Amino acid sequence: MEYLRLSLFLCMLSLSATSPSSFASPNSIRADYAVNLNATNFDAVLNDTPATFALVQFYAHWCPACRNYKPHYEKVARLFNEPDAVHPGIILITRVDCGLKINTKLCDKFSADHYPMLFWGSPSKFVGGGWEPKQEKSDIRVIVGARTADRLLDWINKQIGSSFGLDDQKFQNELPSSNDSDTVQIARAIYDDVEEVTSTGFDIIIEHQELVLHL
Repeated sequence: MEYLRLSLFLCMLSLSATSPSSFASPNSIRADYAVNLNATNFDAVLNDTPATFALVQFYAHWCPACRNYKPHYEKVARLFNEPDAVHPGIILITRVDCGLKINTKLCDKFSADHYPMLFWGSPSKFVGGGWEPKQEKSDIRVIVGARTADRLLDWINKQIGSSFGLDDQKFQNELPSSNDSDTVQIARAIYDDVEEVTSTGFDIIIEHQELVLHL
């Protein structure tokens, strides 16, 4: 029984020592954090999202300005979009490629006549909706002047009263994961038990030897 406990202890130590680090590099930017939408899933995705706000970029894959803007857009999308969101559930950041024929009518509904164009609003307002430049009142707003990630995030912060930064990291990445912590605690508990049993066993052996000598 004690051999089994000792084996388990050693196994726990091995797992703890070889577990991958939970720390993420702050400079690691994945290729696509923004959600790619098209005419077939546009309404469904925006209707189902739990996010309070939506940001939709209309772009064209052949557009040089759009290609240059993509890294900036992705830096902001990293903060809000799953599965690696730093601030999840607030904004759904998406894009629609107007360079694809399937999206022509959708892009026309939002008067996307130059690229990239950024739109902001409640997700439900995008569903079945559109935008016209001559509209006096609209629940969907056009974002102007957000040519860099910093400017875009500043614009967002002003809209929602936040102070998010591009270097924000997930809080859980700053602390050991619960699994790692549990493993260490279990290992320590088993080690204490094994140490106590070993000490007791050693005392028994000494007493036995003394008894033999007296005989």
